Amino acid sequence: MNIALTGTPGTGKTTLSRLLDFNTLSINDYYPKISNGKDTEGNWLVDTDKMNEEINVYNYTNTIFEGHTSHFLDGLDYVIVLRCHPDKLKERLVLRKYNEEKLRENMEAEALNIISQEAINEYGEKKVYELDTTSSKLNESKTLLENIISGNIKLNKRIDYSETIMEWY
Repeated sequence: MNIALTGTPGTGKTTLSRLLDFNTLSINDYYPKISNGKDTEGNWLVDTDKMNEEINVYNYTNTIFEGHTSHFLDGLDYVIVLRCHPDKLKERLVLRKYNEEKLRENMEAEALNIISQEAINEYGEKKVYELDTTSSKLNESKTLLENIISGNIKLNKRIDYSETIMEWY
């Protein structure tokens, strides 16, 4: 079983993946090989074709592919998208010293369900699960994530933060 653990930066992908007792591959470790350099702000420009050439999912078993572009990998069994309310996401990203433009960009992406929709476009509605990490304690999120991965629960409810955009303007 190969799974993507994806989501907007700040939703908890790296933190949670480190707590899991599963083989984990971090997409971040491959950025120099799978990117077309960096943009003017220093962000890697990931090329999904290069990513799929470098990280062939079919060469792995029982692996979690962690990263905000992991849902673009071919051959996954399903995708788990970590979600976070944009207001809480902002708090997390401020602690990481994101500039105002990056804060807004990531908050908008989260409010508009961008990564979830990309994952659904790639894998279909039934293979994409969402887990809200907004107010869950780390151990609660870890337990939920483990239960999703092991097939004990299926979270098929879609999370929608789109109404928060109206509060910003």
